[in-house]
Amino acid sequence: MAKNLRIIPLGGLGEIGKNMTVFEYGRNMIIVDSGVMFPESDMYGIDLVLPDFDYVVQNQDRLRGIILTHGHMDHIAALPYLLREVNVPVYGTRLTLGLVERQLKEKGLLEQADLRTILPKETLHLGPFRVTPFAVAHSIPDSVGFVIGTPVGKVVHTGDYKLDETPAGGRTTDLDTLRELTRDGVIAMLGDSTNADRPGRTPTEQVVAQTLDRLFAEAKGQRIIIATFSSLLARLQEIMRLAEQHGRKVALTGRSLVENVELARDLGYLDVPAGLIVDIDARVPRDKLVILSTGSQGEPQSALNRMASGEHRQVSVGRGDTIIISGGTIPGNEEDVGRMLNKLFERGANVVYGAMAPVHVSGHGSRDELRAMIEAVRPKFMIPVHGEARHLHLHAQLAREAGMQDEDVFILKNGAVWVTDGERAWTEEALEVDDVFVDGRLIGEIGEVVIRDRQRLSQDGFIVALIPVNKHQKLVGEPQIVSRGFVHLKEADTLIAASRKEIKRTYRRGPRSLQRSLEDFFYRETQSRPVVLPQFIYV
Repeated sequence: MAKNLRIIPLGGLGEIGKNMTVFEYGRNMIIVDSGVMFPESDMYGIDLVLPDFDYVVQNQDRLRGIILTHGHMDHIAALPYLLREVNVPVYGTRLTLGLVERQLKEKGLLEQADLRTILPKETLHLGPFRVTPFAVAHSIPDSVGFVIGTPVGKVVHTGDYKLDETPAGGRTTDLDTLRELTRDGVIAMLGDSTNADRPGRTPTEQVVAQTLDRLFAEAKGQRIIIATFSSLLARLQEIMRLAEQHGRKVALTGRSLVENVELARDLGYLDVPAGLIVDIDARVPRDKLVILSTGSQGEPQSALNRMASGEHRQVSVGRGDTIIISGGTIPGNEEDVGRMLNKLFERGANVVYGAMAPVHVSGHGSRDELRAMIEAVRPKFMIPVHGEARHLHLHAQLAREAGMQDEDVFILKNGAVWVTDGERAWTEEALEVDDVFVDGRLIGEIGEVVIRDRQRLSQDGFIVALIPVNKHQKLVGEPQIVSRGFVHLKEADTLIAASRKEIKRTYRRGPRSLQRSLEDFFYRETQSRPVVLPQFIYV
């Protein structure tokens, strides 16, 4: 009986983040990436969102390896959680594995991890899979896509990429090698869809370099503070070069930024002149200093947000500061970024961000680049990945415009099972996958019901009804009401008195319906739905 290739996305489809895809052939399985998604604004108390990798854990005897496209958190940060459950080699480029090592060390898992370095054009043999990386330009160095050879044909996984001919890091997307590796045909392509709604091409990093150079020149007599992603190492390199050129020192603030700069210097991905970086407390004239900071997304505990709130221990911002936000706003973070910008302006700083000047460009290709990739690979089947629903549909539209037939383009969801025998392709019954929430040390124990409760608590508060009963389950006193985030009890005497009557009336009919009855009562009276918790006190 002939075997088929199965491709199962466990994350990254219909969302930005937690990218993870399973490839299966017979009793063999490999994984491309294992990332996290950062919580949306309505995920109260959640730290991270993981892919649901129960299927991988249940079939780990078939797992031959995990291959990584690059070192961003949405592609590697679920590894510590996965490697607690499975023991398998992890393959990545030098920088990617350096970032993975730091993640694993923090979780106490580094000693048991099997990390193996790969190089572009070097082929790995993982069971029946022959995996060859090819270099791509992205917003972090050492990024790759993969050509995955299988018994039914080759599959291209682009990873995150853009076709920047003058990237700050100097490494372009190697379409020549990709064409050479796929000259005998490609059965399927999994293509990055993140910017499928942006026309044209993504601007080159050189545009940002030119803008920063101008802003440095205009900021004479002022301190410069630049917030960017800690993983944008090519951007950090350019800022270091400009600081030296304009006679300034550089100070770092923000844990991830300090650690990434140290790692990149050790591995040779950052060239920092001796003496350029100084301690944040160093006595350097304000107009001779550049502060590099985390916080371009308005994260509550980030260095820049603490500056905006006046809570940073070493940096107080105000007039005489030019603050540059050199990072695009990730969908869902708009409100946090807006609040932070308002606070910085109120402190008198000169703030420059994306709406005012080209101080950031995306690391993902736009529509013209996505089409160029489709035309370079010429796949038989196309699966858009890495994007929300609109991005996947628009990428599929591009594939059809490039000449692909509608039935050869598959828009999938997480958990879908896509199957090909090399000639035909179809989908089978999908896996049931759910978001896995991380809340402190709780992993997967917080479900949708708890999230809904937290949403209700944030909107309408809660009420605890303390109900005194005796050993015979008879009501023996006056119920007491405790409220938080709902109404101020001293100003709601009538409502509270009515709620006590409701408790007595309902209790006579039977305590089982008490919670629902109280919920309905408060909704009738206030049009709000606080969380109601009846609590029996035995007296």
